Amino acid sequence: MTLLLQNKLFIFIIPFVLGLITSFSLPPYSFFFLNFITFPLLLFFFISNYKNGKWISFNIGWMFGFGYFISNLYWITNSLTFEENFKPLIPIALILIPLFLGGFYGVITLVCSFFSLNKKFSSILIFSIFFSLIEFIRGFVLGGFPWNLIAFAWTDYLSILQILSFIGTYAFNLLALTIFLIPTIILFNHKKKNKTVIFNFNYNIINSKFFLWFNNS
Repeated sequence: MTLLLQNKLFIFIIPFVLGLITSFSLPPYSFFFLNFITFPLLLFFFISNYKNGKWISFNIGWMFGFGYFISNLYWITNSLTFEENFKPLIPIALILIPLFLGGFYGVITLVCSFFSLNKKFSSILIFSIFFSLIEFIRGFVLGGFPWNLIAFAWTDYLSILQILSFIGTYAFNLLALTIFLIPTIILFNHKKKNKTVIFNFNYNIINSKFFLWFNNS
């Protein structure tokens, strides 16, 4: 397992695949439960590898962001197919924009690498705080690109989104990230009792979401 996590090729492949899967938690798919799998695996993978160097730390977040954005921003290329003059720009829209936006996620893991992360709940808080902070910055840098926040996975559930009127979008993004990361404790070396509590907590959230989905359909 350790050799798998530390393989240089997997440093790129695993985060990319996790980002790709995470994108399906957003509309129109809204498979929100995927975030309870992908984000804990991302954090666990990062904690297992960040001591191997700052460049590796950056790559983990960068590849996650690249996979995430290349999947949910592919539609931009459709607007470039109507004019022949714009078609050469398709590779830029398809590859370079996701690579650029993925760099913000690379900054997240790079900054987190300066902390002594371990298999404790404090690591979840540090990761979610910096993740939401960089998401906030992404919404304003170079004119801003506040699209596809992780919190948008809850878009189809208006009853839950009522909290936005009290705490705002970016604070809700922090809350959503923290909730999605809680299952990471199951991967940590905690007591069986704690893991059972966390499992039941997330099961109840997922179960309630499906109940809301059934009533709204």
